Amino acid sequence: MKTFLITATIFVLLSGCSSNNAFTNFNLTKKQEKSEDSILSAKILTKEETVGVVSALYLNRIMPKRYSDKEYFYISFYSKKQFENIEFLLNEHPALSQEELEAQNEFSSLISFDASWQKYYLISFEKSGEKLALKVKFDNFSSKKMIFRKSD
Repeated sequence: MKTFLITATIFVLLSGCSSNNAFTNFNLTKKQEKSEDSILSAKILTKEETVGVVSALYLNRIMPKRYSDKEYFYISFYSKKQFENIEFLLNEHPALSQEELEAQNEFSSLISFDASWQKYYLISFEKSGEKLALKVKFDNFSSKKMIFRKSD
């Protein structure tokens, strides 16, 4: 009987927290929760220095009904260096399209940071395999690959 009571008490204590997650205390929609959980970031660098940061959100996972014909990413990008051209690569293939967006745009609510000094892009690529390796390059700088998986 004593073992049963101890086991039951432990079970009740542990199961009481199971309905909470990292987002319980924030007022986020399900789409925002999924976005915050899915965003990846990487530094833009060379061997000598870090010059910026890029964050990417795989939109096909967040809005599968709207984004399913290609691979779509929402990118926020900051560089302390001036650059001429920026290149986005998915599995070493260049983007089909890249649209620079205003700081306040239809995707701004999906991420918890937005700043007027960053650049924002909607990028599309050809359909690809299960593993998506996104990389950003400009001049002689590049990011590490950000690895997204289509399924959890």
